[in-house]
Amino acid sequence: MPPAHPIVVRSYQMQIQTRVRAAHSGHQARPSTPVQIAHGREAAIVAGHPLASATALEILRAGGNTVDAAIAGAAVLAVVLPHACSLGGDCFALVHADGQLHGLNGSGLSPAGLPANARGEQLARGPLSCSTPGVVGAWEAMHRRLGSMPWADVLGPAIAMARDGVFVSSEFITGTRDYLTELAADPGCSELFLKHGEPWRSGDVLRQPALAQTLESIAVNGADEFYHGWVAGHLCDTVTEMGGALTPDDLAFYEPLWVDPLHYEYRDHKVCVMPPNSYGLAMLLQLAALQGTRLADQQLGSVERLRLLIKAAEAAFRVARPVLADPAVVANRLADVLGPSMIADLRAALDREPAGVADAPRGLGTAVISVADADRNGVTIVQSIFAPFGSGVADRTTGIVLNNRLLGFSQVPGHPNRAGPSKRPAHTLNPVMVFEGGKLRFLLGTPGGSGQTITLTQVLTNVLDLGLDLKDAIAAARWSMDLQGNFTLEHDMDPDLPARLAVVGVAARMATRTQRYFFGSAECIAIDASGGLTAAADFRREAAAAAC
Repeated sequence: MPPAHPIVVRSYQMQIQTRVRAAHSGHQARPSTPVQIAHGREAAIVAGHPLASATALEILRAGGNTVDAAIAGAAVLAVVLPHACSLGGDCFALVHADGQLHGLNGSGLSPAGLPANARGEQLARGPLSCSTPGVVGAWEAMHRRLGSMPWADVLGPAIAMARDGVFVSSEFITGTRDYLTELAADPGCSELFLKHGEPWRSGDVLRQPALAQTLESIAVNGADEFYHGWVAGHLCDTVTEMGGALTPDDLAFYEPLWVDPLHYEYRDHKVCVMPPNSYGLAMLLQLAALQGTRLADQQLGSVERLRLLIKAAEAAFRVARPVLADPAVVANRLADVLGPSMIADLRAALDREPAGVADAPRGLGTAVISVADADRNGVTIVQSIFAPFGSGVADRTTGIVLNNRLLGFSQVPGHPNRAGPSKRPAHTLNPVMVFEGGKLRFLLGTPGGSGQTITLTQVLTNVLDLGLDLKDAIAAARWSMDLQGNFTLEHDMDPDLPARLAVVGVAARMATRTQRYFFGSAECIAIDASGGLTAAADFRREAAAAAC
């Protein structure tokens, strides 16, 4: 059962909460500049919401390490951006601590009882679309291995914000407006995420007492309460009542996976990503294709630069798609994917006719936090429930909306990523760390579904090939894909570019201003040779940087 009394709040937790609220006491207007920069000598943070960045900074000031700060900020993101990354979602994380790089796969498995005929729309949204939530287990696994503060203290700021309320974010407001019909159709979503049946407005305060109670239980009893206790029971009861397949046994069986990251050397930099079922491999393949080109000689926004980037992504997804699946299914297939023959094929594909990027899910419900310190310890967490409000199924007692991650399964018969019981679907989440001379140099992450690898490839090549600083590299207009897989150019690019690209065999279209979500929100940290830290927050969404 839920705890009868709130957990004890330590004095420095009160200081954290007071300082965070003082810094963000009103509704935050979107700044006019495209990228926010914060410089520091001790630490830097960037996250998908100002309260998450501020919380992580205060955790560091209170004596926590980068893991404590990242988890605390990630928990706050689940409170302030519940449409994007609730406790009912998943995460992938890269952690660099004491000179060692760790990868953590916090993605969930499909239910063991998933019906064999579950396909298409059933897996896109609704009670059959949710996998076992992995994010809570992943947070605890990180904290047990690498954290330093008491677990309850790390979750304290998120508990307070859920209980006392926060000003609604502009992204949350947009979500409640765009998904009003879906939210109104689910009793839990309607109660938790609508205001008397209507979308929220700027200046409204969102209080989530049920979520606060759930977080308190996890703070007191650990992730065991989520996977074996009253939280698991309520979540599964709600899902099964709606016709889903998630059971208490599915939650009890769940364990996050510690894994060895993949890497590729690009321009004397070691680029590290998560292995499948993450899409990280697709980013390495894009870089491998581009390595043999004269990309560095092409001006930003030029036709040839765009052609190379688009063709590299197209080839990378073609090669990666057969192995973007449950690691238990494809682990023995990875050895040759970054081998010489495959890379030669990738580079040859840059001159072939375009074929498009199909069968790539494009979720928009994701949030990121990265934290780094002066000792080059760093954490990047990308967490998500996939689509905004995930499955559209929420449990009123726990305050949790569940993911729709089974949309990530392939619809192609015989594909390794084909839907099935107790399988991890392909995940678009893509945390990235870059090393130079053995030292941590960059931490990168972005929301944006399968466009995450595309966005971060552009940002990284802007830095490494063109010599841009993070601010200019992130602010630069970029390309991505729309919901149908069409190559799409950001609205402030040259409107003549689609016609000029067509001449070289690339079909692209201009995006509208309302399609800004396709282009992500690059949230990055750079550490220079002297140890100086720079955090950069992309205002295409509500990201915020902080440093000390």
